[in-house]
Amino acid sequence: MNKSNSHGEWARSWPLPLVAMLGITGPAAYIYSSGVFMEPMIEEFGWTRTQFSSALTVQMLLGLVFGPLAGRVVDRVGPRRYLLAGIIPFAFSLSLFGLSDGAMWKWWLFAALLSLTSAMVSPVAWVAGVVKSFDRSRGLALAIAVAGIGVATAVWPMIAAAVAGGLGWRFAYPAIALGWAALTLPLTFAFFRPVEAVETLHAPEPVPPLGPVLRTRAFWGLLGAGGFFASVSLGLIVHLVPILRERGLDLATAASFVGILGVFSILGRLGTGFLIDRFPIRPLAVIAFCMPLLVISLLLAGGSSVPVLMLASALIGLAAGAETDVVTYLTSRKFDRRLFGSVYALFQTGFAIFASLGPLLAGAIFDMTGTYDNYLLAVVPIVIAAAALICIVPPVSAADIRRSNAFTQPTVPENLKDSSVKATPARLHS
Repeated sequence: MNKSNSHGEWARSWPLPLVAMLGITGPAAYIYSSGVFMEPMIEEFGWTRTQFSSALTVQMLLGLVFGPLAGRVVDRVGPRRYLLAGIIPFAFSLSLFGLSDGAMWKWWLFAALLSLTSAMVSPVAWVAGVVKSFDRSRGLALAIAVAGIGVATAVWPMIAAAVAGGLGWRFAYPAIALGWAALTLPLTFAFFRPVEAVETLHAPEPVPPLGPVLRTRAFWGLLGAGGFFASVSLGLIVHLVPILRERGLDLATAASFVGILGVFSILGRLGTGFLIDRFPIRPLAVIAFCMPLLVISLLLAGGSSVPVLMLASALIGLAAGAETDVVTYLTSRKFDRRLFGSVYALFQTGFAIFASLGPLLAGAIFDMTGTYDNYLLAVVPIVIAAAALICIVPPVSAADIRRSNAFTQPTVPENLKDSSVKATPARLHS
């Protein structure tokens, strides 16, 4: 029997967010190890930073096709079967980057294959399983799952630097890919088994049309805010090692600061997830989306001060972690749960397009001016735009709770239990 209280949800499904966290680290491996591989590959092949970053652009642009398709398939076949079919193909495609020889067509081909197989282990599927299994404690459960991005930020640069330092960068790609698959596949098979978090009143209906969602202010506000934020966040993260190197840090120290970023990304996700279940989300959202302004100020004014650069790295992680929680939670609450995979995939695809431009912009400005300072100044208006857009997303209401628990008897999270929002149990289609 399904239980709607948070203790029952965790007693029944506690391994699921942890497996999702591990799963989400996989498709993030290429992005968060790129800063380590950038300089040795540029030196070996004579590439510019823009050329190196172009693979990420190819990968993200192809996500326009693969991402939304993945979301619709997840909504229809379920996340478990979808993920079990995708883990091995993804690991194989990531390993192929070790065969790069300087030919740009191969670099782009490997990026295209990675885009296809990344969609097969997309965070959309991992998160969809969590949304299905958690209601009352959804904020914290989602925070644990998407903390996988923070784990990836923390561990992949250090693993990549260690393997590349000992065996060369060519062996680092397959080492990362096969190691992740060896852990993830058996754990997914054994423990990733989503179940309904709340009792259904009758049999599930077919997946509703997506069109009405695309005409809402919530959809476009979240897409714009998350997209602008992603472009700045990923530009800073991918180029953080070179930015810190420009300020005088050696490679090992710079890579360790990326690890600090990852740790604080995890803390940002878990802390925000805990707060989301208890307090109104809008103030948390505004703080998270404005935080990169402080990061930019520290990077521009901090010079070569190790404590200041460490603080800036930590704040990048906090901001990225909090923003991911905010967007994921709002997506799970503002839209019908039967459409979660489709809507979240559209967001992930849109964010990926924006995000792909961030590292490209950083590399292009550095190539033109010889410094990252001009890039940091250029992204200030983008951060402000993201913060403004998150403010136009309507607050979560009782009606949203009913929609997000499609055809179910809803429960009201703690952050909606106030005098201004009162939910009454209602049977849909009664």
